[in-house]
Amino acid sequence: MPDQVQGVTQLLNRLYILHASDSDQVDEYTTEDQYMRVRCISVPGLKTSGICDIASCEQNKCLYLSNMSNRYIHVVVPNSKSSKFSKWTLSEIPCGLSVTETGNLLVTCIQSSKLLEFNSGGKCIRTIILDSEIHRPLHSTQLASGSFVLCCTGTTNNLHTVCIVSPEGMVEQSYSGEVGGHFNLLSSPTHVAVDKDEFVYVADRDNHRIVLLSPSLQFVGLVLPNELDRPTNHVYISQATGQLYASSLMFDPLQRRSVVSVVQL
Repeated sequence: MPDQVQGVTQLLNRLYILHASDSDQVDEYTTEDQYMRVRCISVPGLKTSGICDIASCEQNKCLYLSNMSNRYIHVVVPNSKSSKFSKWTLSEIPCGLSVTETGNLLVTCIQSSKLLEFNSGGKCIRTIILDSEIHRPLHSTQLASGSFVLCCTGTTNNLHTVCIVSPEGMVEQSYSGEVGGHFNLLSSPTHVAVDKDEFVYVADRDNHRIVLLSPSLQFVGLVLPNELDRPTNHVYISQATGQLYASSLMFDPLQRRSVVSVVQL
């Protein structure tokens, strides 16, 4: 993969990989063991600056892409003959994306420290103002309880944090510390994923690893501790297959390229 992977998601029986490139934006792959590339989808108006995240909605059979620079949410309905495209313009800066069990889109707003929930028509139906101690939230996802787990690179004490917040945005639990590489420290946590038992997987980007936390945000261990010796910026769990996908940058003497690792949970 020639450039940075910004996200991975699965829709129906296809895997979609978002690249930070105009000419090769969304790659579609089969989900069999070989992961054969089917096609590339070029999204009108996406450009390269500010490409941030991708999420999928089974109920609405579409992909959502966020662009921080243009404050857009791009909506893509993949079709074998001709995909359909639309976009929503936001007043906030969208960063991480996830989809709730009801099929709504959850947008994490990095600058204003808010969570926005949109219905399938692009209408904002809920705004959650996060606790005043949270700054620069990057990604969030909703738990079965209605609370949210999110990661951020700033708090009132400049800690890099994963926390659970209530539907009202108040911090209920947190896993945080000064920036560092020790097992109980984080360095630029950029993305989170939750499995069926609500264990939390954290893309701890600058520590080049995936941190596994319990549902109460206690440290459990590291995923692929001997394989991810590179910045890891995105994690995604397919609820259909129970597979974890992690995207990472790889550096070698000849080229800078991305890698997507797959783990069966």
